[in-house]
Amino acid sequence: MEIFRILDELEIMVKEGKRVPLSGKTMIEPNLFLDRLDRIRAILPEELEHARLIIEEKERIRREAYSQAEEYIRESEERARYLLNENEIVKNAQQIADEIIAKAQKVAEEIRRDADEYAEGILTHMEIVLRKGLDVIQQGKEELKNSASS
Repeated sequence: MEIFRILDELEIMVKEGKRVPLSGKTMIEPNLFLDRLDRIRAILPEELEHARLIIEEKERIRREAYSQAEEYIRESEERARYLLNENEIVKNAQQIADEIIAKAQKVAEEIRRDADEYAEGILTHMEIVLRKGLDVIQQGKEELKNSASS
């Protein structure tokens, strides 16, 4: 991702900048640093839009999973009713119907859980990206403030 590359550049600027003796401070080129911050500001909306699209995709997948699960349950219940209407296999049909419904409910729950886990992973990743960006920006602001007050 582009934002990581820019964050790495900012980190290198801070780590490899000229040290101010006896102060623990680092001198960096303000224009270069501000340019990187401007690029981050330009990229962040794209990253946020990407996160929004991922969330929308997660919701679409979840709705589709719920729809499929409900359809599977509905078909299972229809099959169960059909089997129950057969006089010679009523007892066996009830057992099969119960198994089908239980399996459908289990599959539906697995689909829901997988969709939630997928979304959680994507959101966690985006949170890390955004936090890292904010940390670097804050560090840069502090460096600029320290440079200005020196």
